[in-house]
Amino acid sequence: MNWTGVAVPVETLSNIQPNTILVVISDDQGKVSVVKVDPESVPTGTAILRVTATEDQLQSGCWVRTNGSWKWKDPCPY
Repeated sequence: MNWTGVAVPVETLSNIQPNTILVVISDDQGKVSVVKVDPESVPTGTAILRVTATEDQLQSGCWVRTNGSWKWKDPCPY
């Protein structure tokens, strides 16, 4: 899966807009970068992130792009 996006300031994390996916990356030196994912680069009807239940995290499911917005699906259909 290949996503595209643009770099945004770390401060963006304090005011996330609706239907936004931000990826936080820390390099080998600990430098933090934030990228805003272009939703058009994610195919509609595919899971972008799956969450697996554990002893501490009981909820499982996935985030899916549906009709231009991100929806939580539990259980994950994909």
